Amino acid sequence: MAAVVTTPQLEANYDKFIAELTMLARKYGVAIKSVGGVYLADDPWEFRDLGYMADITGCDLLPGFPAG
Repeated sequence: MAAVVTTPQLEANYDKFIAELTMLARKYGVAIKSVGGVYLADDPWEFRDLGYMADITGCDLLPGFPAG
């Protein structure tokens, strides 16, 4: 497996995201299991149009990136 190249800012953003995700999981009773399925952006602005496609019957949660 190739190593992920990060920056101090990217690592700080990831740590903050995990902290907030933990609070959301505790609040709503929903946890996410993801192995190798995390997308990282150098600039959070890159995800400005990101949405999620959720299928509760299949327990799927997929990021939706607009085409183009």
